[in-house]
Amino acid sequence: MGQTYNCQTLLPVGEKIKSLLNKSCISESNMRSILANRGVFVSDGTKKTTIPLLTLSILSPNEFETLQEFQKTKEDSLKIKTSKSISLTGSNLNTIVPLDIISSESLVEDISTFSFNSDLNFLIANPNQLTLDYEILREDISKDWVDSQSTFAGRVEIVKNPSDSEITFKNEFTSTETENINYKIIKVVSNYLKANNEISSSDTLIEITSEKFNNAERFSFMLQLTNDSPNGFLRFQAVKNVEIGPDKTIKLPNEGKWMEGSVKNIIINSEKGETLENIEYISNTVYHESLILREVQAQYRFDFGSIKGTCIIEYGFPHYFRNYARGKSFESSIAKIYFAKDSSSNSYKSASRKVLDEFEKLYQEKYEILKPTK
Repeated sequence: MGQTYNCQTLLPVGEKIKSLLNKSCISESNMRSILANRGVFVSDGTKKTTIPLLTLSILSPNEFETLQEFQKTKEDSLKIKTSKSISLTGSNLNTIVPLDIISSESLVEDISTFSFNSDLNFLIANPNQLTLDYEILREDISKDWVDSQSTFAGRVEIVKNPSDSEITFKNEFTSTETENINYKIIKVVSNYLKANNEISSSDTLIEITSEKFNNAERFSFMLQLTNDSPNGFLRFQAVKNVEIGPDKTIKLPNEGKWMEGSVKNIIINSEKGETLENIEYISNTVYHESLILREVQAQYRFDFGSIKGTCIIEYGFPHYFRNYARGKSFESSIAKIYFAKDSSSNSYKSASRKVLDEFEKLYQEKYEILKPTK
């Protein structure tokens, strides 16, 4: 007997579904797919068009489950962004930054749909490493009203390297809310460091962003990450997916003319028998000036002694080709983790953090070598 649904308590309709559809974890292609399965095809597949179509109709239980799965898959994935600044002093961070500098009142807005489920004090990992771990409780309309709350964790880590005076701000998040909270926390701390002459008052935090590369440099940078990490804890195995799209401002070579017009982006799946060397648009550099490489999904083997296995990392500039782009920062996230039989730990979060920390060493090294022109 199939699963039964209580539509009065499970399925939101109209305006109640709009906040879910507006989430960045629900993409335009996700919504086009749902409409296509109904036999509805739209020439304009942007959210401006698809959201009204879905809010003015009634979702089936299967469609709602599909949206829930899109959201869960994206929000269960640990993601990391980093930014940097240069210290002007030799002081340790723990003597400069008050551990209770963050208040929940400064982070919660009137329209917020979440509350904090933990305190917001920094902890001292060592004199030059401060970490703030927290949880939020979010009202979630994508769930049954009986179980309408979701818990998400966020983390901000601030590390000062005494040898080169570099201060690194690490933004670790899963949901949109925790990403935005982390940005606010980092802004509060960086402003405090400026006010106390730890960093320059005119200093802007340094990030790896899409606009720092031309198209060819972006290709070069991202493809160089299909390598082993500097310490060898991560070993590259294979590319799974590559997402590219035409740069509308640059003329395409004749062989790529088919991408002009309505084509916004394409995903190349190398699991179907093709390697990067056999994909013309990737291997032939003549295309690199006129194409945008948005994201790469690659598989690595990891070995941190007690924690080992394989993982799939997604990295790139996830808001390219998105009309609701929130930022241009380089982002890395864990898509999947498979633990080896002899791994003494199967902690998803611990393994994800170690993998992404090691991956950061790889992309920072390649970025410094490349030194983009912009």
